[in-house]
Amino acid sequence: MRLNNRFRTLRNQFRRFVLPFALFLLFWLIGIIVFLIIEEDNTARNVFLISMCINQSTSAFYNFYRFLWPLLFELLILAFIVTTLQEIYGYNPLIRSRRAASSRRNHSVVLGFNHLGERIIDYLHEHRHPYSLVEIDYDKVEDLIHFGQPVVVGDYTDIDIMKLSGVRKCKEVFCVTRDLRRALIAAEKVRELNPTCDLYMRVFNEHFQKYLTSEPWGAFTFSSSKWAMESVKNWSKSLTKDDAIIVLGNDTLVTRIAEHFGETLGVLVHLIDPEIEPAVYDDLLNVCPHKDEIQFIENLEVKYDLNSIKQIYICWNTEELFSDAIILTVAIRQQYPNVEVFVRMFDEELANIAKAIDAKTFSTSAYAFEMLQKEVKQDSGIYRPKKI
Repeated sequence: MRLNNRFRTLRNQFRRFVLPFALFLLFWLIGIIVFLIIEEDNTARNVFLISMCINQSTSAFYNFYRFLWPLLFELLILAFIVTTLQEIYGYNPLIRSRRAASSRRNHSVVLGFNHLGERIIDYLHEHRHPYSLVEIDYDKVEDLIHFGQPVVVGDYTDIDIMKLSGVRKCKEVFCVTRDLRRALIAAEKVRELNPTCDLYMRVFNEHFQKYLTSEPWGAFTFSSSKWAMESVKNWSKSLTKDDAIIVLGNDTLVTRIAEHFGETLGVLVHLIDPEIEPAVYDDLLNVCPHKDEIQFIENLEVKYDLNSIKQIYICWNTEELFSDAIILTVAIRQQYPNVEVFVRMFDEELANIAKAIDAKTFSTSAYAFEMLQKEVKQDSGIYRPKKI
């Protein structure tokens, strides 16, 4: 495999040097033509040797040519050799990480480095289980690459990228993207390369879950938001149809919360997010979507009577909004102590900060990882034996 990689690198280097080689050959061809004209008494063989500066000529053009031809030849060949050796043997973190991924056998392949993907990678690394990771965003995996971890930077909907991650030789694949289109393409590429490995797919849509569990995919499908709803349902037991809640955010978890509270419990639900699509909730009579941006408590007080609100769920799904969530939570707890506040967190240390201000926290990725560990096969890299 390593020999194939070297030949592939050599082929790519030739492609990169096509233009310099072409210009050099053009200069050489022009020289041969000029020498054929001015050295008409010499044989074609001698003219060829003169053009390579092996034989000498008394013409003035030869002095000019003799200076440029060896210089161009040596620079071109030297540059080609040095850059090729650098590509094959030199230090390049991206190439080193890609080689580390390609050399894996009987390993776990993780497609995507979001919060759930990061938890899977952390567990595999901590327990020294072989793995490879595919992520298209270099910034997300820059630290892993510089530490020599087996990472392939690229799009896992590209079958060549999947090959580099060692899918053909792996024992399992975890696809953790939220993008359904990319997940479906990834499943197809995995089965094209490896029809027998275990395939774990994160899919929100129940129709596509059934589709992916059938042949030829044979995948185990799961939804992190569905698992997270187990905690949310426990918190909803104290609510009645006369109560109202506010939900901040716009993703699959928010959709499930709206359906559960609004349709199942009959609770009035105010969904608030600047990117929300109100038409999505037309069939849910008790759900009121609002296309607004909320950052401070004043934004809520302008439009809503917080004294009539029983619970507030802050479901923002990016770590960048953590400080806004804390500021908003502190203000609500101080001014409206009867309102229960639930904050979505992605880091255990941050969760401790939220708990210190009397807010309940939940993490979709943390709970999903724990649940996934219970569902994988015993030979899986993330399987955790049950404690006796």
